[in-house]
Amino acid sequence: MNRAAVAIFLALVCSGCPKRLDFGPRGRITQPEELFRLTREAQDVTATLQGDGKLRVESPQGTGTVSVFLAASRPGLLRVEMFDFFNRPIAVLVTDGQRFGLLQFQENKFYQGPATPQNLSRFLPLALPSEELVSVMLGRVPFIPAERMTLGVDDKEALYVLTLVRGGVSQVLHIHPRHLRVVRSEVQGARTYALEYGRFEPQGDAVFPHQVTLRAASADTSLGLRYTDVTLNEAPDLTLFDLSAPEGVSVVEVDEGGQALPPVALPPAAPGS
Repeated sequence: MNRAAVAIFLALVCSGCPKRLDFGPRGRITQPEELFRLTREAQDVTATLQGDGKLRVESPQGTGTVSVFLAASRPGLLRVEMFDFFNRPIAVLVTDGQRFGLLQFQENKFYQGPATPQNLSRFLPLALPSEELVSVMLGRVPFIPAERMTLGVDDKEALYVLTLVRGGVSQVLHIHPRHLRVVRSEVQGARTYALEYGRFEPQGDAVFPHQVTLRAASADTSLGLRYTDVTLNEAPDLTLFDLSAPEGVSVVEVDEGGQALPPVALPPAAPGS
């Protein structure tokens, strides 16, 4: 067998080999409660984010990729600006966790009202609370409140496998053994979404994922966010979360279910005014 054939043979053999488990200086963790605590602490390091990225949406309504500017601050402050291929603005969403404002440039309308999942789905094709949207964009995984936990290791992927169980619902977390960040989260027994994080890079005191994929099987929808330039844990610019309607656009007030409310009649002017 010549040298090239040997190299190909070895590559094929090694492709099926398990990856090397690197547990880092802490060593292997054997208690599920300890791994859960350390994983939660690792992802809670990031509190604010600001930067640019690409957002890809795949849904029954269509598929496409847009450029985005994002600013997020826990627990519920969020601003997302979308731009088309020619860098023209498409829409701007702002929420403080209680109220939301959505500027649709093509319609020249500004929608505002309670920040319910139904209202936020006007912007993204998924009904999620603003706190969960902020968490996902900050690289954090919402955990179910577990009654018990089990811990194993996936030797092939070289990841911890931590399973949280509550009643008939379980959440399976694949966790990087060195930097203790969730790589993949899947919930079974409930209608929710799966998360995948990738492109982990050191940034300040944190290891931050620059790529996130959210998949909602029940809605046949996925969102893929890839950060191209991002800063973490800087003091948030609160002007970015101003909910005031811009001048020159029609304002539409909506209720919790997203239905437009009738315009508020102004009181008649006082005599002589």
